[in-house]
Amino acid sequence: MTDSDLQARLARLEAVEDIKKLKARYFRYVDLHWWAELRTLFTDDAEFDIGESTSQPSTPDEFIASIDRHLSDAMTVHHGHMPEIDILDDDHARGTWAMYDLVEPPPGGRFPVLTGFGHYCEEYRRVDGLWRISRLRLTRLRRSVDGVVVEGSNVDGRRPFPEKP
Repeated sequence: MTDSDLQARLARLEAVEDIKKLKARYFRYVDLHWWAELRTLFTDDAEFDIGESTSQPSTPDEFIASIDRHLSDAMTVHHGHMPEIDILDDDHARGTWAMYDLVEPPPGGRFPVLTGFGHYCEEYRRVDGLWRISRLRLTRLRRSVDGVVVEGSNVDGRRPFPEKP
């Protein structure tokens, strides 16, 4: 292995670790309701695909406004696990994260209790030397609303999964 090969491998490993930290911040900022900090994690042209969303945000600012409306009064827990991150080139990457979320509104709140399992399928881009989320897609294996499963049934035991984020 040449020095340049080693440097390239180290650069990829550093990029993977930076992306893991980026996503960890995402989960933490959502649960702490740190909306301004959360906004900094996205590219300005980030795209969102959240099938269950009633507001269908299409920009980072719309995404932040939507989660502010739905989560500000709630206690939330968001976990991401087992990242599969592929570095595509020096400034682009793709990743899939297994996820769990729990949203508990206050008593008498206007939104239901939500529990879900699924995946975040994302694309990342390095901007000014920092990795940012440039595309976020949330898919569900199961979602319960007020304890009733509303998503997650299947016929043949296999669940669909997107080939690309």
